[in-house]
Amino acid sequence: MNSKNENEQLAEISRKLDVLIRLSALQLVQNSERQKDQIASLADAGFQPKQIAEILGTTSNTVSVSLNAIKKDRASRDTKEKSKVQSPQGEASKESAEDVKETAKSSEP
Repeated sequence: MNSKNENEQLAEISRKLDVLIRLSALQLVQNSERQKDQIASLADAGFQPKQIAEILGTTSNTVSVSLNAIKKDRASRDTKEKSKVQSPQGEASKESAEDVKETAKSSEP
């Protein structure tokens, strides 16, 4: 009997913790209107696709598809940012060379 009582209490505690976690997760995404943003926030917070689906009331497949799109978007954005970081240096060199040419032309008699 004692063991049964303990198991029931642990199960009740587990259910209550699940509710608290869901409420916290919903609070985390309440300002995000787009489901994709909500999924990204929950994934960044460490939730698994199945958990995200349960929290948002959607399917695991929908979450997985969104997560793949999010990963592609982030990879693309990272690539663009890296090229921007490298590109201005190259452009600065080109601009400097052009400035030198312009200055040379304007100083010619």
